[in-house]
Amino acid sequence: MSAELAVVVVLAFIAVAVQASIGFGSGLIFVPAATLVVGPEPAVAMMLVGIPAVAASLYLVDRQRTPILDAAPAALLSLLSVPAGVWLLTQSDEDVLRLLVGLAVLGSVLVNVMSRGQEQVRAPDLPRVVAAGLASGLMRGSTSMGGPALVLYFHWLGGGAARFRTRMFSYGAISGAPSIAIAAAAGVFNADTMPVVLWGLLGAAFGVLAGVRLRPWISDARLRGMSMALLAATSLLAIATAGSALL
Repeated sequence: MSAELAVVVVLAFIAVAVQASIGFGSGLIFVPAATLVVGPEPAVAMMLVGIPAVAASLYLVDRQRTPILDAAPAALLSLLSVPAGVWLLTQSDEDVLRLLVGLAVLGSVLVNVMSRGQEQVRAPDLPRVVAAGLASGLMRGSTSMGGPALVLYFHWLGGGAARFRTRMFSYGAISGAPSIAIAAAAGVFNADTMPVVLWGLLGAAFGVLAGVRLRPWISDARLRGMSMALLAATSLLAIATAGSALL
């Protein structure tokens, strides 16, 4: 195993442990950091496989899970825009895509900070679910980070941390398999990306175990602060490196 793949294993472990603890974040942490090590396409390819696998496993082991169909409308709508996102992944300049990844993460940090702790329960809203689903699919296909739009929408629905987490997990499980098939048809999985995918999945498996065990011992507020600081630093680094290359 090369030094780059060893870093991939560690990054996948950290990213998935965070997701298991707070409900999302594996793509947001892994993709910008791994992009700096192996490039954007292998990093995104890993999360296109890893996010559905992790989400399904976390949903199944969560004792407070919501019905899986709770997130079905947004998940199904997201599939409509995944092909456009995958096309962007395969056609974009590497530095441009790195810049987009960094900007997407910064946007996600702002979304997370602005949508804190809403306990009011709301009924689903058609315009919001359409917007969130389509935006999520576009970002999921191009950067493997479909979370920001769903974070905002599921926080708006309310119901507390447990319901928020399981909605995010069920969304990833529902939309995952078709997203993998779409990406495979577009040639995302190849000799350059598969080693990153396979080694990344190894790190992700240990991340699931660690995150579930750590969840009861780490407060949501403390972990959110730590993860937001890490995300901001990682995204700023990605933006800086891409910007210097483009200028």
